[in-house]
Amino acid sequence: MSNKFKIIISVILCSVIVTTFTVREICKDWLLDSSREQAENQLLTYVVDIRRVLDSYKYLPYLIAEQDNITAVLTQPEISTTKIKRALTQFDKAANTKGWYLLKPDGSLLVSSRHNANWDAKKADNITANLRNKTGVLDNDKGVLTSSYIANGTANYYLSLPINLNGKLIGIAAVEVDLTALSEPWLTANEFILISNAKNQFFLSSHPQISATEMNTRGTIDIKTRQLSNNANIYNWKINNNDYQVQQVQLDDLKWHIYYLTPLSHLYKTVDIAGFITAILMSLLLSILLYRHERRQKLYSNAALMQMISGTNVGLVLLNNDRSISYINPTAMRYFGLKNDDSNSLHASKLLTQHADNQHVVTQLHDLAIIPTITGMEVFVNNHQGNDFPALLSITPLAWSQQRGSLMTFVDISKRKRAEHALSQANTQLESRVQEIAAELYTAQEELLLSSKMAALGRMSSAINHELNQPLTGIRTLLSSNILFLEQGNTKVLRSNMALIDKLVARMLSMTAQLKVFAFNRPERLIATSITDTLAEVFTLQQPKLTKIDIVVDVSNSLPQVLAEPHRLHQVFSNLVSNAAAAMLHTTQPRLLISASQQQNRIIITFTDNGTGVDENALEHLFEPFYTSKKIGEGLGLGLSITANIMRDMQGEITANNNPHQAGMTFTLTLQASRHNK
Repeated sequence: MSNKFKIIISVILCSVIVTTFTVREICKDWLLDSSREQAENQLLTYVVDIRRVLDSYKYLPYLIAEQDNITAVLTQPEISTTKIKRALTQFDKAANTKGWYLLKPDGSLLVSSRHNANWDAKKADNITANLRNKTGVLDNDKGVLTSSYIANGTANYYLSLPINLNGKLIGIAAVEVDLTALSEPWLTANEFILISNAKNQFFLSSHPQISATEMNTRGTIDIKTRQLSNNANIYNWKINNNDYQVQQVQLDDLKWHIYYLTPLSHLYKTVDIAGFITAILMSLLLSILLYRHERRQKLYSNAALMQMISGTNVGLVLLNNDRSISYINPTAMRYFGLKNDDSNSLHASKLLTQHADNQHVVTQLHDLAIIPTITGMEVFVNNHQGNDFPALLSITPLAWSQQRGSLMTFVDISKRKRAEHALSQANTQLESRVQEIAAELYTAQEELLLSSKMAALGRMSSAINHELNQPLTGIRTLLSSNILFLEQGNTKVLRSNMALIDKLVARMLSMTAQLKVFAFNRPERLIATSITDTLAEVFTLQQPKLTKIDIVVDVSNSLPQVLAEPHRLHQVFSNLVSNAAAAMLHTTQPRLLISASQQQNRIIITFTDNGTGVDENALEHLFEPFYTSKKIGEGLGLGLSITANIMRDMQGEITANNNPHQAGMTFTLTLQASRHNK
């Protein structure tokens, strides 16, 4: 597409958009103004109807006051009200009202046309309020009065008439009017009218699906003002995603606000139709210009296509709808070993060999009911001179000049196939070599693992040998001395030596007991265990080591107990406290902080000291068996390893880290929280 053609298209498109937008705005402005004038006239008509309907009810209270025995009923309590009640009931049915009432001067109910009048003080006060003068005294000479109020989203509208006897107020005749009679003709005319009181509370809606209660919830805050081109103001109100034009008027005597809403959906459709017609007309102009341009371009399309096909370096073949060859470029002639006259009566399927991989393509070429579409499929090309070769075939539907057919593209991949074969052989050799190297690495890994196990066994043997040799040597020496003391009869020294032998034996039993821990079976059942009680036992047993250490325990009494095995949890706490004491042996002000907190159903316990800590490289080996930073003779390096195993057995875990901002390190234990309270 030329730059000139692009400019023409852009200008026409811009013209279509601008013209359509302008016509839409002019049409919308005019229709809104017409709708405003029509709505104002219609609103005035409905205001007249409202007043006419309400005025038609004003004579009703006189029917009550003109009853024969009305004075007797109001002045003599013993007189029966049955006749009055029957008359009120008949009046109520005939007038299609909501209730006829005979009230006492204070507004309390005397006779009602309804069995369930639901009369209350609020209704009485509302009616008598209109009968009072400025000083609050009841006035018996005001004629028929109206009163209205909203309760529970329903409008209550009353017509009341004072009943006098010798200038004294003896009662009130009241009729409750059903205001839905106002909306019935509006519903028939499909009009949307809302009425609200002086407090802007809606009590009547003519819309069948939008109630006055819903409008009270929404309010009138969504009413927006718009100025038309003739400076007239219109008011729009969006209700339930529908736009309405609003006209409003106030009835001064009733303090009612009447809203007349005109739906704008049909207006918007008219605007859309006008814009659509404008766009169609402008598009027709665009189509005419494009048609003239395309007509000139088609005169040169066939020659340009043939020139392009002839100059390409891949084999291109143009096919007619019957799969006969329309044109074949020089590169394809060379691929197939054809001469100039050979392709005139040649079918497209003859360009492929009878190889099994070609059968799918050949079938599609013979089926004239479909238009084959193939992209990058490997086929075997039939070279009529006997030099068949693999190629990538693509078939694409194509239209040129006034003809339709398909374009076949052939790309010689002989060199690529040879390269793929060579690469496949290289990959096979490489895979074989990789397997050999992997086998060698596996053997080396096994040997390295065995060496690591032997090194660990050596460390263990050396530590055990040294730890046991010292007590055994002492026992041997003491036994030799005991023989001499026994001959001399020195029983006092003999008893002392026997006590030393007992301590040395106990020491060896303690060391061998640590090795048994590795064979300790996982507990069958974990029980609720107190953290504070276990810590108290540990502090009591290790009191000599902890005399110079400032120990702070921060464990809330409301914290749940943990699921553990009490004896093994005691051993974990004892190991951590003992390690902390040893790490703070040379600390000026040793301090051990033990805290616990809850995270969902887990209890987190931390032991933080300000001792020497460990090297960062040693952290990853800290829980390995027989790994220790102490000198030989000071421990087997099993304490933390045993602790880690115990935590795993109790479905928990332990981690260790150096303190980031102070000396020492922190051990963190994670255990399950017990569901039972302490």
